[in-house]
Amino acid sequence: LGSLLAGALGLGAAMAGAHHVEAKAEEQRAAVEAAVQRATLDGKRQKIADEWEDRIVRVCAGSVVRIVGVEVWESGGFSLDGECGPGGTRWKDVAVYKDALAADAKLPEGCGVEVEPGAHRGAVLIHVSTANHLIEDVSYPDDYSPLTVNAPAPIGVRRDGAKEGPVNRQASMLLVGQRGSGKTNLMNVMLANQCRMTDSVSWVIDLNGGGLALKWMRAWQAAGRPGRAPIDWVADTPAKAQAMAQALVRISKARKTGYQDREIAANDDKLPVDHEVPEIRVFNDEGAEIFSTRSRRDETLRAIADDLIQTLEIARAAAVNETTSGLRATQDVLSDPQVLKQSTFKAGMKVAHDSELNYLFGYNHGSSVEDAPYPGCALVQDGDGQAHPLKIYRLKPDQILDIVKATADRHPELDELSRQAAGEAYEQRWANTGHLFGGPMPAPTAAPTPAAPAALQGRGVTAGWDTTPAGGDAQATIDQAEEARRKLREAMNDAGSRDDDLDAQFRNILAAGGVTWQPPASGTAPAPGPQEGDGDPRRELVYEIVAKSGPDGIGPEAIRDAIGRLYPNVEVPHAATIGRWLGSDPRVHKPKFGRYAVRPEETP
Repeated sequence: LGSLLAGALGLGAAMAGAHHVEAKAEEQRAAVEAAVQRATLDGKRQKIADEWEDRIVRVCAGSVVRIVGVEVWESGGFSLDGECGPGGTRWKDVAVYKDALAADAKLPEGCGVEVEPGAHRGAVLIHVSTANHLIEDVSYPDDYSPLTVNAPAPIGVRRDGAKEGPVNRQASMLLVGQRGSGKTNLMNVMLANQCRMTDSVSWVIDLNGGGLALKWMRAWQAAGRPGRAPIDWVADTPAKAQAMAQALVRISKARKTGYQDREIAANDDKLPVDHEVPEIRVFNDEGAEIFSTRSRRDETLRAIADDLIQTLEIARAAAVNETTSGLRATQDVLSDPQVLKQSTFKAGMKVAHDSELNYLFGYNHGSSVEDAPYPGCALVQDGDGQAHPLKIYRLKPDQILDIVKATADRHPELDELSRQAAGEAYEQRWANTGHLFGGPMPAPTAAPTPAAPAALQGRGVTAGWDTTPAGGDAQATIDQAEEARRKLREAMNDAGSRDDDLDAQFRNILAAGGVTWQPPASGTAPAPGPQEGDGDPRRELVYEIVAKSGPDGIGPEAIRDAIGRLYPNVEVPHAATIGRWLGSDPRVHKPKFGRYAVRPEETP
């Protein structure tokens, strides 16, 4: 045992010594490679490398980064190619200290340090700007050559003057910013890029009179309407927006099934787009008009929002994407989290506080409102990349006219499959749009009653495939009952007090709504059934919700929630009242504790 123990100790010491020698040799080898790479640097770049190696050690809690490459920008600044030292230092560890590095280097106001991943996980790229390119306006380039959704479409320049923009093919986008921050200009820049694309069509939802589309449509009018319109469909009223949103859902589903052969031929799991089958890009200006908590109280706006969210969830592969703008990045403006989560490209113009950037980019974005302090500047994040400042191109009306003329023969036509799915709403999209081309505003008309949403059907990623919208005889009965109840309230308010003819008035109002009711005969017990008790028309509405819930049934609180969502103008009955109504209805039973369902023999 003693011999074995001595041998084990000796072997352990030998192995530790060998590992130490190997580690020392690896460290020396890395140092030699770094020295060889550094030897290629000239005097000025060598000085920059030495200065920043010392600065990183001093500022970044002792982290060691060897600078092996320096690229000096003509526009003012340089990029550092670094190799992180031993100990597992990552580029993210350096990125935490980027503001401190800029302060230690005493960079001019508006200049900064940006840190990105390098060639491998132990490498880092550090971009240092010494000239502020974020102050002065940068005009939209006068190059109107064709673009494609499959390549970056520049929307501005970075601190080093390099052009940057998102790849549109799979990106839905979210843009936020205060009034006067340049958000509308950014939307116009994106529309300019859309005009240059040979494989994308643009639709616009703007409930403020179509303001985003006006300059483009009037420029097309001024040019003599050459080729095709720069914007293929404009929805400037809630009714038109609802028609467009419903068409988007139908197109998304039609493309998923109708273009399978096209995807298989391209060996791709997403729809290949080109001039024949273009991407559809929907610009939703001032999204708070649709997505805010206040707007959700309006039935039509809520239906529009639900269809747009459904499109976000299912239509990426089908090449139907959305660009949404809003005044603030807060939960009251963007009430549905899917708008935020499904938008892979985000841009924050001037905002009130860093908390809005935290909501927009997440809490580890490492940027602040001070990084983009000037009008026309934005903090942008593309995918999982770091948020960084960008100076958005400035686009003026005279250049819009030039772009419209230069690209009029380039816009694709909506493919036939999508056109059929869009239906009559698309074919009639230019009705009552003379004001977009400089004519008078049309006389206001009452918005049509929207189709009632499906009752108690959740909206998930499957998006209700192969289901029919709510309606039919059951839904008509609910609508008639609600209309009868509304008229009853009006009659009671007009009467001011109960009179002898109120029962006759009540029966006439219900009959006008398509609902029959007979009061119990004097001195006799009422016949059992749905109208037993107080005769409230909401009883039949509650029964129809129970009938649609299926054999497993539904609880009173869920019924109250359904009434509140589907019929915001109806006073929601108390849960105890619902339980009393259903408990006395012979058509209903309890399949489980606390849940009500229609008896199997009563199921229509």
